[in-house]
Amino acid sequence: MEVQVLSPALNFFMKETFSSIEKKEKEPGQTKVEVDFIRHGKSSYTEQGRDLTPEGEKQVLASAREIIEKINPTKEIVVLLSSPAARAQGSAEIITGLMEEKGIEIYKRGVVSSMRNFDQKDNKYLEGLWQDAEKAGVSADQIYAKHPKYQDMNEKFETQGEVRKRAARVFNWIRYLAEHAKKTDKTIHIIGVSHFEFLNPIMEDLFDFKVEEGKGITYGEDLRIRFDFARQSKKLAISAEFRGQKKDNIIFDKKTRKFIIEK
Repeated sequence: MEVQVLSPALNFFMKETFSSIEKKEKEPGQTKVEVDFIRHGKSSYTEQGRDLTPEGEKQVLASAREIIEKINPTKEIVVLLSSPAARAQGSAEIITGLMEEKGIEIYKRGVVSSMRNFDQKDNKYLEGLWQDAEKAGVSADQIYAKHPKYQDMNEKFETQGEVRKRAARVFNWIRYLAEHAKKTDKTIHIIGVSHFEFLNPIMEDLFDFKVEEGKGITYGEDLRIRFDFARQSKKLAISAEFRGQKKDNIIFDKKTRKFIIEK
C-alpha cells in the first residue's frame, strides 16, 4: 500500500478522500467520525527499520485486535495515519497486516508530521531528558509533562506546550472534518499512531489520570474519541473512552483548540 506524507492541515487529504466517496442520495442527517489514537509499541529507539521490540509488537497487536473486532467494513471507511517516527510507522504496519488478514480495506494510509515525536533539535539535550528521568526513578513522560526545564521555550528542544499546539492542529482538523466532510452514509474511522507527549495532554483534559503520578498513556494503549455532527442543528456531540471510563458532553473550544467537558 502506498503511504502518503500529508500536510499538517491535511486539506488536500480531505478534498481527495471525501469527493471520491461522495454519495448521490439524500444528504444524511449526521456525520460520524470515530478516532482511535494509539501510542506506538515499546521501541529500541534506533530509528532503523521497524524498531519495535518483541514486547512492543505484542502491545500493538493487542490494541489492534480490540479495535478491529469492532469495525464493520460495510458501514465504516477506515483511514490509518501515523507519525513519521520508525516506531509509529512500524506499529502502523502491524495494524495494516492485521487488517489485511481480516479482509478490511484501509481506504487511505498516510504519515502526518504533526503527529511526530517531539522535535529533537539537540540530541544531547534529548539525552538529558532520559538522564533526568533515570535519576528521579520515573518514566520520561512524567519528567517531560511537568518538569519546568521542559515547559519553557528554548532553542534546543520542543517543549510540551509546543507539542500541545501541534497536536491541537490535528484535533482541530478532525473537528473540522466532522463538520464539513462531504456526505456519506458511513462512519469515518481514523486510526492514528503517535507518541506519549502528543496523547497525554488530551488524556488529561478528558480523564482524571495524571501523568506526573505515573498514569500517562502506556505503550500500545488506545484512546477513543467520537464526533457526531448533526447537519440540521449544526451541533457536534463529542464523547471519549479510555481505560474503561466514558466521558460525554465534551466540546471542542475552537479558540483554544482544547477539549472541555461541559458541566
